[in-house]
Amino acid sequence: MVIVNWKYFSNLNWWYQLKKKFILIAVSLFYIAAVIIAAAAAGQVLDEKIPVIIGFRNSPDAEFVESLSGEIKYQYHSIPAIAAKVSRHSISDLKNCPNVEYVEIDSEVCIEERSLLIPNEKAMWGLSRIEAGTVNESFKGSGVKVAVIDTGIDYTHPDLAANYHGGYDFVNVDTDPMDDFGHGTHVAGTIAAADDGTGFIGVAPDASIYALKALDSNGCGWASDINAAIDWAIVNEMDIVSMSLGGSTDFVSMRKLCQEANDEGIVLVAASGNGYGCSVSYPAAYGTVIAVSATSVIDNCASFSNIGEEVELSAPGVNIRSTAPGGGYDSKSGTSMAAPHVSGLAALLLSADNTLDTLEVRIILSSTSTDLGDKGKDVYFGNGLINASAALQAIRN
Repeated sequence: MVIVNWKYFSNLNWWYQLKKKFILIAVSLFYIAAVIIAAAAAGQVLDEKIPVIIGFRNSPDAEFVESLSGEIKYQYHSIPAIAAKVSRHSISDLKNCPNVEYVEIDSEVCIEERSLLIPNEKAMWGLSRIEAGTVNESFKGSGVKVAVIDTGIDYTHPDLAANYHGGYDFVNVDTDPMDDFGHGTHVAGTIAAADDGTGFIGVAPDASIYALKALDSNGCGWASDINAAIDWAIVNEMDIVSMSLGGSTDFVSMRKLCQEANDEGIVLVAASGNGYGCSVSYPAAYGTVIAVSATSVIDNCASFSNIGEEVELSAPGVNIRSTAPGGGYDSKSGTSMAAPHVSGLAALLLSADNTLDTLEVRIILSSTSTDLGDKGKDVYFGNGLINASAALQAIRN
């Protein structure tokens, strides 16, 4: 006969119930801790400050931004907008403010260069292809101010020193926009390398160039810095702004600044982008900006060029030789290399007739261009390949 010790089982059940309570308490404490940690993390995310651009309907309200613990980076002069860092939870407060028109997240904009070199190509084929060399004796860009928004300029380069007239470094926040990447120096040389007997010459060798360093040593920068550079160009009454950069984001603030610059009589030129047939980049895609695609030595549209209805003109952009930091020369490819050809030609036109407005400059550039591809304007070449000789002849007539 089996004797059951019920007292033993009673004690065992008590131990089981006690153990169960401990487990429930432990699970509850773990859950509460997890909730606290998650709440703290969520609070940290909400308190994290992110860069934004705030557009106002009337006057920009810096005090309001600062009241939300915002850290102001720029208060633009030409449009009612402020670039700042604000916490995520403050964005809804900004958007709900009656005086705030828009809030956009600041993001990167980069150079439009491609590592595509073709050996044994004529060193300065771009200049001769647009027939700029035949007109330099008559008009060289004298008195025309060209702002180059880029990685800076090596203003000590023998071909650039005489034409360099200052600028600003928006990356390092100082008045020394020295190029620490090489891209801006290359662009500047195509526009205005001086005719000093070295054998290399820019499209407008007497134009005054200004370096607006808005891109860093990696060739990228913030939209807010590009905006600040355009704003600087407006305030300092530049004649031309050359932008061999781009991004996929349509910034309301940048569009408004380009409109303001255009209204102030500044000719805006930008690279269409190097997305291999993608849509035209911003700011080139804005209607106030001349969008430039790149061509090769045999007048093909470069494979890397972005295309679209916004493309207005085309210019040489494959294996273009120009100035490099340290006093040397280098060859680069990209719509970045095409845009400064157009900027240089615009400088020639303004030196020939400084009464031309932005629309007149664009009409002359387009109507005198060499038609390529499909007859008339197309998505690859726009109105055609720029022609300096024909453009200046149009002014003479």
